[in-house]
Amino acid sequence: MDKIKLQKEISNYKPEMTSDERLKAYFKGERVDHLPFNLMSLDMAYGMNLGYTLKETDQIENLIKIIKKRCQEYKVYGISEGLNLRAMGYALGSSGIFPENDIDHVEKYLLEDEIDMNLLEMPDPYKNKFLKRKIDNARRLKESFPDHKISTFVAGPMTVLSALRPIEKLLRDLRKNPQGVKKLLDFVLEANMKWIEVFNKEFGDVGVMIADPVSCDDILSPKQVKEFSFPYLKELTDRIYKVNNIKANLHICGHTKRQWENLTNLQIGSFSVDNCHDLSECKEIIQDKLSLMGNVPPVDVMRNGSVEDVINSVKSCIKKGADNKMGFICATGCATPANSPKENLDAFVYAVQKYGKDAKIGEIPQAVWED
Repeated sequence: MDKIKLQKEISNYKPEMTSDERLKAYFKGERVDHLPFNLMSLDMAYGMNLGYTLKETDQIENLIKIIKKRCQEYKVYGISEGLNLRAMGYALGSSGIFPENDIDHVEKYLLEDEIDMNLLEMPDPYKNKFLKRKIDNARRLKESFPDHKISTFVAGPMTVLSALRPIEKLLRDLRKNPQGVKKLLDFVLEANMKWIEVFNKEFGDVGVMIADPVSCDDILSPKQVKEFSFPYLKELTDRIYKVNNIKANLHICGHTKRQWENLTNLQIGSFSVDNCHDLSECKEIIQDKLSLMGNVPPVDVMRNGSVEDVINSVKSCIKKGADNKMGFICATGCATPANSPKENLDAFVYAVQKYGKDAKIGEIPQAVWED
């Protein structure tokens, strides 16, 4: 299917519900117009297709324009402001480089030489320069879109540490200075909660996404996950639920199969599984406890694939995941690359609307078998 035919096909599918209405009804067990979906980091990719640089999509005036256009075209409602994988590290004192058309990265780590707790100061999001700008942006978004639900996101404790100390030194510390690492984990957990508490104070109970790639099986051994990752993720999710009255969602990039059973013991509502895994395998483990999110490959399909590749991948995900007992959200397996072509974003939305039609929790939509 080429771009011209895709646009003609898209015109045949008009959503009957807003994204928020659909999500609420779906998880109540009602039949909805089509499956809920989540193109992760959509605003960056959509914004670049409007002609903005990646850096420009982070400027609040530009972001407001991007969201307005995105809502008009895709009927995807909702706003979000939060802390990416390195943001808390910057807030605490690491310095970063922010390229015009690439993701930011740490230039100088606060704890480059050693774990020194004396270098750390608990941040106040109202006073910390980096976090205050984020809160101000969130206020602007809510003022511009008062009827939209706002959400936020944070990095998991182990991932925050990787923005304070180089990963190779951090992994060495797990063996040679485990108590120092645990003190640092306690600190960043509290720092994350400062952000969550202020966000709740400003906007009430909100959804939270936690991203924790450093906790994947590719980086940590089962013993290290048990000692340095899971206890802190558990405390973080417990406390978020206590503050927000809404369970957080969790995404871990990379392999996580060894952790699936344990993840069901966290206070999370949904697990977003990386595209390196088969959705149906994860579903068999978590389906009685968690909703499932995933997992169209962001690079191979969304950025580098064809329209047909995107459509086929969405169909495959629906067939494998949609009958998850606690629900399924068709999503990318990680953040949508900012330079993904517009036709592939369109193809994802089109495929969910067509092949996820008349969705109900715990069922595979009949439409996915009809074409």
